[in-house]
Amino acid sequence: MRDLDDNLERWRAGGLISREQVDAITEFEAAARPDRSSLIAEVLGYLGGALAIVALWVFMAEYWNDLESWAQLALIGVLTLAFLAAGAWARTSSSEAVRRLASFLWFLSVAGVAGWFAVLSTGSLDASSKAVALWITVPAFVVALVLWLPFRKLLQVVALVGAAHAVVLSALAQVEPVPFDWFGMIIWGIGTACVLLAWGDVLEPTGTSYGLGIVAILLGPSMAGTGLDQAWPLWLGLLTAAALLVASISLREMVLLVGGAGAVFVFLPQLIFTYFRDTLGVPVALFLSGVLLIAVALLVARLKREVTGP
Repeated sequence: MRDLDDNLERWRAGGLISREQVDAITEFEAAARPDRSSLIAEVLGYLGGALAIVALWVFMAEYWNDLESWAQLALIGVLTLAFLAAGAWARTSSSEAVRRLASFLWFLSVAGVAGWFAVLSTGSLDASSKAVALWITVPAFVVALVLWLPFRKLLQVVALVGAAHAVVLSALAQVEPVPFDWFGMIIWGIGTACVLLAWGDVLEPTGTSYGLGIVAILLGPSMAGTGLDQAWPLWLGLLTAAALLVASISLREMVLLVGGAGAVFVFLPQLIFTYFRDTLGVPVALFLSGVLLIAVALLVARLKREVTGP
C-alpha cells in the first residue's frame, strides 16, 4: 500500500491525475484489501472447530464407554447446536472470510447430527445393524439440505451430495440380498444427476457440483465393472465421457472438459485390457492404451481452444 501511495503522489505531482482521483483510488484499494480481523476470526474459528473435534475424539477414546447414552447424546447435541448457532451468526457477516467460517461450522454440524443419531440408534433404540445406516444418513441428509438451501457454499453442497449417496446406498442395503455389485451403477446415476442438476442451475455452486458429479461418474462404472465382472459398465462410462466432452464445448465449461478427459483416461485402458489382454498380451494392450491416450490428449488440447474461446 505504501508503494501505491508513493506512486499516486508522484502521478498527481506530474499532473497525470487529480487529488480527487487520488482519494478515489486510495479509498477503492482500501476497501478491496482483506480485513485482517475477519481473516483472524476465520482462522481462529477453524482452529476452534478442529480443537473441539480433537477434544471430543480424545474424550471418546478414554471415557466414552463409561458414559450413559443420555450423556453421550447431550454432549454431541450441545456441540452440534453450538456449531449451528455459531454458523448462523457468522453467515450474517458482511465479511467473506467470516462467511467461509460459517460454511465450515455448518458442515461440522451435519457431521454432528449424523453422530447424534448414530448414538441414539445404537444405544437408546438398539436398532438393527441395517436400520442404523438409515437412522444416521436420513437425518444427516435432511439437515444438509436445510442448510444448503439458504447458504449454497462449497462445503454445503459437498455435505448434501455426500449425504444423498449415503441415503441411497443405505436404503439399498436394506434389501436382501444386498445388491453390492450394483452400488457402482447407483453411484454413477447419482453423479450423472448431479451434473444435470448443476447444468440446470438447480445444484449450486455449479463448479463444485460438476466436480462432485464427475468424481462419482469416474468411480461408479469402475466399481460396477469389477463387481459384475462385465464390460458394459465401462462402455457406459466411456459414453458418459464423450457426453461430457461434447457438453463442455456447447457450455464452454472447463470442468466438464477436464472430467470428460479424465473419464476417457480411466475407462479406455480398462476396456482395452478387458478385450485384448488375453489375446494380444499385456505389452500389446499397454501399447494400444498408450497410443490411444496420446490421441485423446491431442483431441482434448484441441477441444480446450473450443471451450475457452478466442
